Amino acid sequence: MEFRQLADSSLVAVMGRMAAYTGQKVTWKFVSEESQLDLFPKDVTWKSSLPQPTVAVPRKTKIV
Repeated sequence: MEFRQLADSSLVAVMGRMAAYTGQKVTWKFVSEESQLDLFPKDVTWKSSLPQPTVAVPRKTKIV
């Protein structure tokens, strides 16, 4: 039961961040089933460098 609560609260935090960054309404269904958002870098190695994050602008940043 605690794992489920932890997962749900983490997803709520992600939803809040997506809503704040995009200025759009974010639903539970969108985040859990439809979203293509992937924050993990491709081809991670010990020598790779991480890309510089872009600044999110509400209502201009696209929801993914």
